[in-house]
Amino acid sequence: MLLVAVLILLIGQACWAGAVVDVNSEATITGPEIVLGDLAVISSDNVEQRRLLENLKLGSAPFPGNRVLFTAQSFGARLAGTGLDISNVEWHIPATINIVTAGQNISADGILNVAIKAMKKKLGILDDKENDRIIITAISNPQALIAPLGPVEYKVEIPYGIRYNAPTTVNISINIKDRYFTTVNAKFQINAYENVISAGRNIAAFEVLNENSICVERRDLGRLTGYITDKTKVLGLMTRRPIAAGTPLNDSMLAKPPVVTRGSAVTIIVRSGDSIITASGMALQQGSEGEVIRVQNLDSKRVVSACVVDKETVQVMIYSGR
Repeated sequence: MLLVAVLILLIGQACWAGAVVDVNSEATITGPEIVLGDLAVISSDNVEQRRLLENLKLGSAPFPGNRVLFTAQSFGARLAGTGLDISNVEWHIPATINIVTAGQNISADGILNVAIKAMKKKLGILDDKENDRIIITAISNPQALIAPLGPVEYKVEIPYGIRYNAPTTVNISINIKDRYFTTVNAKFQINAYENVISAGRNIAAFEVLNENSICVERRDLGRLTGYITDKTKVLGLMTRRPIAAGTPLNDSMLAKPPVVTRGSAVTIIVRSGDSIITASGMALQQGSEGEVIRVQNLDSKRVVSACVVDKETVQVMIYSGR
């Protein structure tokens, strides 16, 4: 205001007499404030005087896409509110002045596409082609937006990570001209499909799996508690319990079949440094390779725990205490 006062003193009241302001009845503005130069055609031989009038601020602009209506009376009140004595300016003011702030449309589809692209990147899908393994479906649709004019930038956050068994939340922050505009929240259902190994028929407990026991099925991973995709990891394993046909197999259902049976003769070995001590023994439990079972030394009748090496050998583990 000090600069305005100084300019008035320099220009003088007589200088205003040469200024003519023709206010339009319709005006479109682009900035955050309403200035006289956006509403009117200003004529003046004095360049400084014209610049001062053109930059005269009349209040905040409406939100992009919205309108505000001035009457001649309310327009005059805003002029008076500037504190500038412009009574000697020749004014041509219509009965009403309809002002709209220009904006740009940001479509709901555009926002969703930005979110989907970010999720695909996080999932390792690097192209925009449809991927039949991952299907992303919007379960909440954001509203289209009218934003200020200017370059649009998006920043996407997935606060809780990608979820397959619950909605995935995505926050899309929108900046216009490097200034924050708004944040849009959206939710998506993400289904990941994979070819998994399933029971090809009803399988009994303790049955060893072969090619005829299994099949490959495409399943939604979000509905599974575990799964196996490589059939070589199940062939030759034994089921821990009965499994119904069509049930996806997982590690908890399977075990290595026993190679040592209860009552079978085994060789007990003990390693101590470079020395190996052997003894004849009898398995008191069945066990698979790598499993620890109880065995009896037939010479001493002592019962010890030993790890199954193969169908004929078990090893007693000695701990050095270090």
